Amino acid sequence: MSETSIDLVKNKLLSIAASGIYVNFKPDILQNTYNEISKFLSVNAESIDTIELFNLFELQFYISLMTNHDVEAKTSLDRLVDQFGFEKSQRVKLLQSIYFEAMGDDEAAMKVLGQNADELKLSRRLITFSRKPDNNEDYIASLNYYLDLQPSDVITWAELAEEYRTIGHYEKGIHCLQEILLQEPYAYNIFYKVGLFYYYQFLQEFTNKTHDKKDKLLEAMSVLKNAKNNFLRSIEICDSYSTSWLGIYLISKLDFNQALLSKLADNKQVKVYLEDNSKLEALSKQKIIKFNKLDGEEEFDIFLNKHI
Repeated sequence: MSETSIDLVKNKLLSIAASGIYVNFKPDILQNTYNEISKFLSVNAESIDTIELFNLFELQFYISLMTNHDVEAKTSLDRLVDQFGFEKSQRVKLLQSIYFEAMGDDEAAMKVLGQNADELKLSRRLITFSRKPDNNEDYIASLNYYLDLQPSDVITWAELAEEYRTIGHYEKGIHCLQEILLQEPYAYNIFYKVGLFYYYQFLQEFTNKTHDKKDKLLEAMSVLKNAKNNFLRSIEICDSYSTSWLGIYLISKLDFNQALLSKLADNKQVKVYLEDNSKLEALSKQKIIKFNKLDGEEEFDIFLNKHI
């Protein structure tokens, strides 16, 4: 591998590490990244700058755990401990706590964190251990408190968004995801999630009973338009992101569109919205078939039934 090629691979991996986008990788992409970073470090570890080496070993550690390579994760952690020490490194302690938690040893994880509970990142890990299935509100409050201190933590914003989703607070969840997009404006998977949360909001707030009220119809259309626009932004960045095409297709096929047509057919905004849906219905179906390698209408129908 040439020096230029080495730099390209290194910079790509460092970008993945810095953005944290790997937490949303599909399994096949995650496995490919694991293979790539393992091969890269086995050959080039001795020639990499110290700070960059730490970041790459840290990325290898996380991806090893996420791909069930526990032995390799421990090896990465041991390399970090040997090279950078334990007592003075908050990040190494953080990784040790994550490893113990992944191995099911919460007591050991808490012990590591407890040595410096006033440190910001370690406090964040302690918040994770305070989570209880029946106490969502306290956990959300703890996450919000941490984000007041560390607003650039995109992973915590993503976790908070999911917590809001579980209790149906979709608007708050959308705000959390938009905070991520301020830092990661090309995160197509996050645009998809924003669209999905708007779609959930529509399903939650607008039932068949609201279809008789014109103002409610327009309000519902606005929510769906936001969902669709975020799905479209997602596939603008990554055309092959099939789940966003599925979201677009589902919006274009909603019975709600018939309610709009029957009640507000003369409304200019409604006309534009429905015409746009009609165009996107055929295109999104075509893309879903292409990217999921479906063979004909029967396989397409089976695919829809599995994913709706």
